[in-house]
Amino acid sequence: MKSVITVVLLLLTAGTAWGFDPESGCVACHGNQGKMKELGAEAMYLDPARVDQEVNMQGKPTCVDCHLGDPKAQDKEAAHQGVLRPFLVGAGKKLKGEALSREAAGALQPLKPKGEGMNSMLPKGDPQKLEQAGVKKIVGMEWHDRDRETMAYAPQVAEKTCGRCHAKEVKDYNRSAKGLMKHQRAYRDWSEKLPGPQNCGMWFGQNEEALKNGTAVPYSPAQNAASDRSCNMCHATCNDCHFKPVANKGTHAFGKPDTPSCYGGGRASICHAGPMDRRRGAGYMRGEYAFPANLPQGAHVKAGLQCLDCHKPVNHQFGHLAADDARKSCAECHGEIVKAVNSSPHGKVDCTSCHITVSGAYQYTFWGQGNVFGMETPYGKHKEYYGTRDLPTIIKNASGRWIPVKPYPMAVMNQTKELKPTGLLFRSIPKRKIPGNPRIGEPLTFEVARKATDVNDAFIVVGTRSDLPSGNKAILWVQMDKLSHAMGKPRDCGSCHDSHAQVGKSEWSYFEDKDVTKSFAGSYTITADKNGLRFSDLVWEEPALAANRKVEDIAPFAVLPKDAWDVKGVDLSIPFNDKKTAKARTELERFLAELDKQPENPNAGKIRVIAYHNLAMARKMLQKK
Repeated sequence: MKSVITVVLLLLTAGTAWGFDPESGCVACHGNQGKMKELGAEAMYLDPARVDQEVNMQGKPTCVDCHLGDPKAQDKEAAHQGVLRPFLVGAGKKLKGEALSREAAGALQPLKPKGEGMNSMLPKGDPQKLEQAGVKKIVGMEWHDRDRETMAYAPQVAEKTCGRCHAKEVKDYNRSAKGLMKHQRAYRDWSEKLPGPQNCGMWFGQNEEALKNGTAVPYSPAQNAASDRSCNMCHATCNDCHFKPVANKGTHAFGKPDTPSCYGGGRASICHAGPMDRRRGAGYMRGEYAFPANLPQGAHVKAGLQCLDCHKPVNHQFGHLAADDARKSCAECHGEIVKAVNSSPHGKVDCTSCHITVSGAYQYTFWGQGNVFGMETPYGKHKEYYGTRDLPTIIKNASGRWIPVKPYPMAVMNQTKELKPTGLLFRSIPKRKIPGNPRIGEPLTFEVARKATDVNDAFIVVGTRSDLPSGNKAILWVQMDKLSHAMGKPRDCGSCHDSHAQVGKSEWSYFEDKDVTKSFAGSYTITADKNGLRFSDLVWEEPALAANRKVEDIAPFAVLPKDAWDVKGVDLSIPFNDKKTAKARTELERFLAELDKQPENPNAGKIRVIAYHNLAMARKMLQKK
């Protein structure tokens, strides 16, 4: 009786708490701290008034609007029938990247970050309970608008929950490229010239049979499903963007996406923490989101800019990787500089070409026999060649702009088909129909197409080799990821104009305990010139292999000829007229020397900056003093 009185008083004092739903069994249980403690789930006690304050939607949604379940049932099992809740992802003997309840993991503590950074939301769980569940490690946390079987965003869940109040937004997102993962799902076969083999691999969902037919070793549904779950976790749901417990506003806070939410909200290396910082190495956040962690942060993150300050979605469409809207946002803060560049000889040179220097992350990546969430598979991604590239390589994109990329060797082993050399190609997708997953609310099929001008990533297929010790075919290519975001002080003019050839140095260190017993390191030099692309000065330490692993699985460069990834017949030199360029550099140096003689000029700093971008404009500015 006492506990009933407590709940009544609580509801009376809470006013409009929990969406005007005082009869809800959700409130009767979770709003009763004593009862939650008695049930051994005190961490699941929620202050009704505080929850409404955190949700900040004027008390409109009730518990079941977001979580479903039966609010009239008094029995725990009946009340939680069909209920949606956050869950963990476990990997180990029994679970291969599969759903694990917080209760089974002994991780019922409130959803609050423990510090800052990529893993701040991940609980450690109870060791005994994890062992009972066959889990070696908790590898992620997912919100309840994901399908627990495939880990994919579930459109029908969003329609039943978020869609009750935000029908248009959910409808827009459910048919968008991001909501349906359209472009990634268009990669169906390693041996296709277009869209070509690529870093994230082929799409595993609804594609098992095709992959099996192209694989030279046994390939099972369980192996395919583990890889499918791994891919799906990277792609955003409604809650990934808008649910914000990491904002330190409580466990039910929602709001506009910010940079931390774009980086996975502290729930491991998902969303943009993966492709931007871990793969390209010139992402926005860097720090602990990147390998190595000591890479300098860009000027924009230091200034506090958020992702959506430059990337402005319209109807939940986020543009594409070569979107002009993001590039044109530079003019909002750097109007004079953008004007100067656009009317200069460097008008077709992207800002990032000069203002990104060192990049990190992958220096090699190989798809071969490996381990995905504890599942041995021929499609393990050996990407832990983390290190630095001292300078990007500048190439002309499909729109005619000069952009910075990071070329590095890639291969996929255990193939049955061949792919011939291609020359330099920009990622594009021929028009095709892609199967959806109607079980989770996706259409039966949908259409995908992407033009070469819609993306800035490039690649060169080197060809197919059959001289690995196993004899299986390996498709080799050079991945050329566009570098973005990590902008700061510019590279020296001489790094582009002292020579037409572009030379960079990569240093790396590899460690993955499923592959090697200790870290091993190496380096190489990359040269891009009129004759093509060459990887030279390759050195590496002898890897100490883990059980059941071969060198060719993780490091095919160690068993193939050292020129295996060299490319001929592609002009990757920097074009300029030597005499004109030398003259322009001399004129710039003279102008800057003259400017230094006028320290009293209040505009000297601004004029100096403009001079590096457009000398003629700087001269006019100086004349107006």
